[in-house]
Amino acid sequence: MRQQLLVLGCSVFLIGFASPAFALQPASVKANDDVAWSKVVENPFDGPIVYDRNYKDDFVFVSSWSRQRIGVTYTQVNSVLLGYDYGSSVGYSDFSRYRRRGLGLGLGFLFGPRSPIYRRDITDNVPDSISLAINGNVYTYEDGPVSPELAAALASAPPQNIKIRLRWKDGTVRDTEIGRDTVRAWKTIFG
Repeated sequence: MRQQLLVLGCSVFLIGFASPAFALQPASVKANDDVAWSKVVENPFDGPIVYDRNYKDDFVFVSSWSRQRIGVTYTQVNSVLLGYDYGSSVGYSDFSRYRRRGLGLGLGFLFGPRSPIYRRDITDNVPDSISLAINGNVYTYEDGPVSPELAAALASAPPQNIKIRLRWKDGTVRDTEIGRDTVRAWKTIFG
């Protein structure tokens, strides 16, 4: 009986960590790559493809769109203020008080403003699925080649920014957009 439970426990453990044959893949480019953004290009591996990026202060969202697959990378950028650079090797404590007053000699104009020093933590994440709101319908993509239904929806999308929702298995959800030039390029790829 113990051996059967041990085998069952090991099987459940291995199944829990087995990767599926298909899963949402990361985008095939990074945000700072020198590619033609929002234009159809020929890729030797994926055929006709369009790359899109959307970014704010705290994230970068990069996607690649082809009939063979949709790749998505969501990069979280966290900034932590470490302190300020006062433009001097003298300690921060007493000097900063006198610096603002120009060392007590009315020379405050000689010292520039203090500059913040940040530490940036960058984390790449690939969501487990994406959902797109197109023409009043919601389409979900998780893996593999793009389905004919999703391809038809992408090809018929209005030439405007399209809302996209990223979902992770832990319940995390992020909403972002695909730019209108990329949406126009979908007509060529998926039409």
